Amino acid sequence: MLKYIFLLLISTSIYAQIIPQVEPIENEEPTKDEPVMFEEPKPLWKQKMHYGGNLWLGFWGSFYIDASPMVGYDISEKGTVAGVGASIIYSGTFNQGGYLATGGRIFIRQAVWKSIFLHGEYELMNAPSSSFYTYDFTAQNNPNQTVPRKWGGSPLIGAGFYQGGGGQQKGSFISVMYNLGYPTFGYISPQGLGGNNSPIVLRFGYFF
Repeated sequence: MLKYIFLLLISTSIYAQIIPQVEPIENEEPTKDEPVMFEEPKPLWKQKMHYGGNLWLGFWGSFYIDASPMVGYDISEKGTVAGVGASIIYSGTFNQGGYLATGGRIFIRQAVWKSIFLHGEYELMNAPSSSFYTYDFTAQNNPNQTVPRKWGGSPLIGAGFYQGGGGQQKGSFISVMYNLGYPTFGYISPQGLGGNNSPIVLRFGYFF
C-alpha cells in the first residue's frame, strides 16, 4: 500500500514539472507597421467653411418656392463670414402661371451678439422685366404680350438671428433685408413684406 502511494506522489511531482505554468498575457503595443485607428482632425480651411441657404415655400396669394444655396468662409476671428450663393426662385399663381428667376450673389455676414448677425449682399437676378422696379406697368397695353427677361442687380442689407444654436452663429435663421435699389432699380422679391413692391424682404434658411 505504501509502495503505491509513494509511486503516485512521484508521478504527480514529475507531471507538475513537465507542464509549465501559464504566464499572464501582456498587452502588446502596436508596431510601427500596424495601422492605428483614429480620426484625423479636419484641415483648418475646412473648419472655416460654412454651408447653408435660404429655404421658402409659400401658398398665400401665390405659389412661391425659394431654394438658394450659399457657401461661406470665416475671414476673421470676430465672426465675419464672406461667401457666394445661387438664387433659384419660382413664383406664380394657380390661374395665371408663373415664372422662374435665377441668379447669383455675394454676401458678407457679421456676428454681433450671441445669435444675432448683420448681413449684406449684392444679388444679380435674371427674371421677367416685370419683376424689377424699373418696369413700367403703364406701358403694358397688351396683357397677352410676352414680357422679356433681363438681368438686374440688387444691393440688400439687414439683420437676423439664429434659432436653436445655443447662442452660436449657426443653425436655422430668420433675417429681414432691405433692398437699397428701391424704388429705382433692383429685383422685386416675392418675399416682400407690406405689399407686392415692398423693399423689405423676409428670409428663412440654415447656415452651419
